[in-house]
Amino acid sequence: MEEKRNPIAIIVTRFGDIKVELYPKEAPNTVNCFISLAKKGLFDHRKIRRIAPGFVLQPSYSDFEDERCAISLDGEYRNNGFPNDIPFERGTVAMGGEGNVASGSCFFITLTDEAGKRLDGGYAAFGKVIEGWEVVEQIIALPTEKVDIGIPGVDVNEPIEPEYMEKVIVETWGVEYDEPVILG
Repeated sequence: MEEKRNPIAIIVTRFGDIKVELYPKEAPNTVNCFISLAKKGLFDHRKIRRIAPGFVLQPSYSDFEDERCAISLDGEYRNNGFPNDIPFERGTVAMGGEGNVASGSCFFITLTDEAGKRLDGGYAAFGKVIEGWEVVEQIIALPTEKVDIGIPGVDVNEPIEPEYMEKVIVETWGVEYDEPVILG
């Protein structure tokens, strides 16, 4: 029997593609939400909002700019009692959030193993960059400016010249993924 392949997300930018392997076994609802939003085109033409050198590249703050993306999920991470063992290291892709709630749309890419140690267990890891790290490096090298997004304690460095995720495509190898279970 052929083993089921993990879905592959392709984040298309002007610098090239970033390919991310998604892990539905380890974070099923988070992956379902990511795939659902990508299929609906809700990551397409989104401004890259946060570059924190040595920490994270956060391509999406979509829930702050589009109410269709303002989705809260039960956090699929260890600090919330969920057995997610995806290692947090350079290239790990996870959802932002706070407490036991994860965002359904504000995902980030961990830039260093050291940053991963700070994030481990407290965020819903759901994938890993498998190709296109040079694209990540080009994006994080862009000149940035601090932007106030209205969340105390959250520093956001946004590219001075707007940079976009042009499109996010997910190859599911013919497998249908459920709509996510969202919190009220």
